[in-house]
Amino acid sequence: MGRKLIQHGRSSLTVSLPKKWVNENSLKKGDEIEVEDFQGNILISTRRHYEHRKIDIDIAGAAPMIRKIMGATFKAGYDEVDIGFHSHEELKAVQNLVREQFTGFEIVRQTKDSMVVRNLSQTSFEEFNNVLRRFFFVLNHMASEVHSAMEKNDFKWLKNTALMKTESDKFADYCRRAINMGFDSEFKRTAPLYTIIEQLEKVADRYRDLCCYVSEKKIRASKRTKSFLQEVVEFQKQFYDLFYRFDLKRMAEFGKRKESLQEKSYELVEHCSKKEIRIILLFDRIVNLVFDLNGPLMAVHI
Repeated sequence: MGRKLIQHGRSSLTVSLPKKWVNENSLKKGDEIEVEDFQGNILISTRRHYEHRKIDIDIAGAAPMIRKIMGATFKAGYDEVDIGFHSHEELKAVQNLVREQFTGFEIVRQTKDSMVVRNLSQTSFEEFNNVLRRFFFVLNHMASEVHSAMEKNDFKWLKNTALMKTESDKFADYCRRAINMGFDSEFKRTAPLYTIIEQLEKVADRYRDLCCYVSEKKIRASKRTKSFLQEVVEFQKQFYDLFYRFDLKRMAEFGKRKESLQEKSYELVEHCSKKEIRIILLFDRIVNLVFDLNGPLMAVHI
């Protein structure tokens, strides 16, 4: 909609705000709004997404979904969660989650059957881009560590590598919370970005599963299987490179590489040992999780 500029004083120009937008955001005289210069455009926004948000939940009998429920409240942008519980195990699950993943949150009150978890840090997502890169770094490093550990048949190394999943979850949750709270993004679209982060967290899940399975069963994979894992790791890093240096022409290379890996996985399943079938299936799942992000990747950049 067109708006005329009004002279205000000697050097200032003002413009009226649409009444509908003002009403929807419950704005009144004296309220503060954010006015920012972003890529040649002026963005006007409210601070509503930074307001303190609270929710009450009851996790009694909610196992094994407690971590999922609590994670959802964090990603949704709540600053305070009043939690009801019945058992020691439920309390311990929340305590572990707050310590490991809820950046800036602490348990501020605990009674016989309830607790309050509150955000004690200032809500700011200025570090979003750095945290997102850190998330990619941890995921890529985890993949490289899995490959190196399997090359040396080092089962202790694999077991330790599985613990990197906690770190990747923390960075992924921070990024999704920022997106849900409407942070100021340099990306063209944040909805597909959320999908990318969500899907890559599942990739970390599969590496964790791989670490646990191989280390517990003490499987010494064949050279062909180890070689295939190296290609899977390189494919994942190719996606990372595309994310930060997006190029439509290179998307074709990405697609061709996926087809090649798919064929190799089919061939490996036919010739590998029975114990290795599960490993190949996990490799195949990782490849497809990464490749299926081609749509969200293009939506973020185009």
